This record gives sequence, structure tokens and C-alpha cells, in this order.
Amino acid sequence: MTQRQRTSAVAVAGVLLTGAAWWMCSAPASARTQVRQVTVTGDQFVFTPSQIEVQKDDLVQITFTAKDVAHSFTIDVPYRISKRASPGHAVVFEFRADEAGRFRFYCNLTQDERCKKMTGELVVR
Repeated sequence: MTQRQRTSAVAVAGVLLTGAAWWMCSAPASARTQVRQVTVTGDQFVFTPSQIEVQKDDLVQITFTAKDVAHSFTIDVPYRISKRASPGHAVVFEFRADEAGRFRFYCNLTQDERCKKMTGELVVR
């Protein structure tokens, strides 16, 4: 490689790095957010964990598994999520946590009275 080729390669690398730094500083928050992976289990009419904490604009990926009987993972307003998992099976879903606040999640199935008491909380900071 000649001196001129080396100089050109260094100049191109500098432009690329400068562009990447500019993008990270000027890109919208949604483009820089992280994926929050959370595993939630429904077993014996309890969610584990019973509280999920994420940052506003995180992309949240939940792997929800029912262990004993079928359970659902439901959040009404603002996310409108309702996912059902059969015993021993997992369901994976994603949503953008674009609303800050505290949101109740619960099991919406009616096969057992204890389903109504199965609740947790999503905290979006």
C-alpha cells in the first residue's frame, strides 16, 4: 500500500467514525434504546417476577411461560397486550414501552377463581 492509499484509508476511517459519533448524538431516542429481555413465569397463580422495571422507549421482549395450568399475561391501557401460554409452553412478544407510569398486568383467564388474584406491575420510568 502506498503512502497515498494509506492516507486515503485513514481519511475514510475518520469520516466513518465521525459520522457514527454524529448519529449517536443526533439520532432519536427510539433509535438508541435497548432491548430489555424479561422472562416471566406463571405458576401456582403467581407471576415471577411480579414487578418489571424498564426505561421509557425501551423495546421490551417478554418470554412468558405457564408452568402448572394455562395463564395469560394481560396489560390493558395503554399497551393492549393479552398473551396466553399453555402449561409447559412459552410465548414470546415485544412492545415499545412508550408510556411512562405504573401498569397492572394480570391473568385474564377464568378457569379458576385464583386467576383473578394473579397480578403484577410494569413500571416504565
